[in-house]
Amino acid sequence: MDGINFLTLADTSFIFAVTPGPGVVAVLATSINRGPKSGIAMTAGEVTGDMVYLLLAMVSLASLAQSLTEVLIAIRIIGAIYLFWVGVKTFRAPPLSEGLVDNSARGLTMAFGAGFMISITNPKVIVFYLSFLPLFIDMTRLTPVSGAQVMAVMCVSVFLGPALIALLGHHARKLATDEVKGRVINRITGLLLMAVGVALVVTI
Repeated sequence: MDGINFLTLADTSFIFAVTPGPGVVAVLATSINRGPKSGIAMTAGEVTGDMVYLLLAMVSLASLAQSLTEVLIAIRIIGAIYLFWVGVKTFRAPPLSEGLVDNSARGLTMAFGAGFMISITNPKVIVFYLSFLPLFIDMTRLTPVSGAQVMAVMCVSVFLGPALIALLGHHARKLATDEVKGRVINRITGLLLMAVGVALVVTI
């Protein structure tokens, strides 16, 4: 695989990662309400889920993914319920106190888990890695070394976009600590998270 293919794959992956969708919305909302570390932890979870599908595609196990349809649906419903619940809590929450963030191990673990669920149940991820990815990679010529190189490039590319969004979301916290603006932001982010939860179910 030459450098041009790697560069094209990296660029396409970055665009894919920042395309508006459940993952981007959730990272932005989490960063605003819980701080940048939680947003980045969620991003790490999403990237981990992405890597599962990337590895699946590279070893040509698309048929296995199809056989796990019922399991994926169950996981998706659980993730949808969780995101909807987080959205309700956010909608009802008062404006943030200045400097209030959730950097606890439990909070970061929950953010990571939520990000993983969003990715592993996101149809966009499945379609991209199991269908679109072969356009960039000749699976018949893939070796363990080139496969590891592809995973490294993809991991960095799909992490950078949402991570930047998480940092930008953190700057919006100044608005979130204002009494009036904070309530408006909580309601908007809460509704967005609830919408993501509903979308995960209705698009099954």
